[in-house]
Amino acid sequence: MDVIAESKIKSSLRELYPFSEEQLGQFTKRMSLAHLQKKKPLLEPGRVCSHLTFLARGSLRHYTLGGNAELTINFFTEGQWVTDIDSFLAQEPSKNYIKALEDSEVASISLQDIHEMMDNYPSFRMLNGLIAKMVIPVTHLASISRESPDVRYRELLSKHPDWITRFPQMHIASYLGMTSETLSRVRARIS
Repeated sequence: MDVIAESKIKSSLRELYPFSEEQLGQFTKRMSLAHLQKKKPLLEPGRVCSHLTFLARGSLRHYTLGGNAELTINFFTEGQWVTDIDSFLAQEPSKNYIKALEDSEVASISLQDIHEMMDNYPSFRMLNGLIAKMVIPVTHLASISRESPDVRYRELLSKHPDWITRFPQMHIASYLGMTSETLSRVRARIS
């Protein structure tokens, strides 16, 4: 495993719990490092998401197809844990895509290895908290149907200002539940 990626993973896990260096070493030893080129999938529909993945470098987009359009569920950037939570927890085929928006470096650990870590080191049950945070916030989904486009865009600006310049406008619009044209009008009004 890459030393920088390993350090980032350990730091992220220490935010959850004061794991010992031995425990963290056992965890990262079970992870496999991969490089994803831009537009390459981490997950595609029909495949079971059997890994929890740490994004060490780059960015990913989690999306699904709705009718004729791609609907962005979430974006992931450096230092975040990634999975398709429904597929991961139920161990059923995914209905979603997770693809690299930029050349990315990811480290993954299997669900089986996570269970073994929890059996060997009960403190790793703290990972359940990390996994629970990965459930798409109901507040975001509710805001799409409840809030105006201007409010949704302002909320995005306050929570993730870097996304505006980092990700394509069509993906941002999809995440906000609006068309690219509507997003352009909203941006013009708010600027």
